[in-house]
Amino acid sequence: MTDGPWTCSTGGVPKGPDDDYLATLTPLRGINFGSSRRRKPAKQDEPALWFVTVTVSGERVPPDSVYEALQRLSLEQPFLVSAGYASTRAEVRYWDESMDIEGAVAQALRLWSEHQDSAQLPRWKVVGVEVVDKRTARRRWDDAPTMSIGVLGEIRRMENDEA
Repeated sequence: MTDGPWTCSTGGVPKGPDDDYLATLTPLRGINFGSSRRRKPAKQDEPALWFVTVTVSGERVPPDSVYEALQRLSLEQPFLVSAGYASTRAEVRYWDESMDIEGAVAQALRLWSEHQDSAQLPRWKVVGVEVVDKRTARRRWDDAPTMSIGVLGEIRRMENDEA
């Protein structure tokens, strides 16, 4: 029954060291895959870094409770670069690693709702999403130093908030 380390009586499973390409099929004993071979996955590009800004807005809440909720969010998701808040809106900025922009946008659209209960975020809705590649974000920071981040993870009150 066993004349090698992988010998098996069913077809389509490894029978020796030269059959490594069938190794993932061993749990499917009794199924004959004939000449099927494990295909090597297509070479994928490395994930890219995307700079994401999510803006949310809704009913007025005390600004202090928004600040505290954003602090809890930053503990749950340590990717937070900065956040701004007011009594009716907030803006969260962070880096996201994704294979493409669609993945980064999808994650951005879910961010607030996925953490609403755990971080006790206000019941606001996403009203804006911006996703730019790393080069664009860096260029903006170089061109407009006022957009720079003072401290990583900074959460600050937005100007012109009518409390």
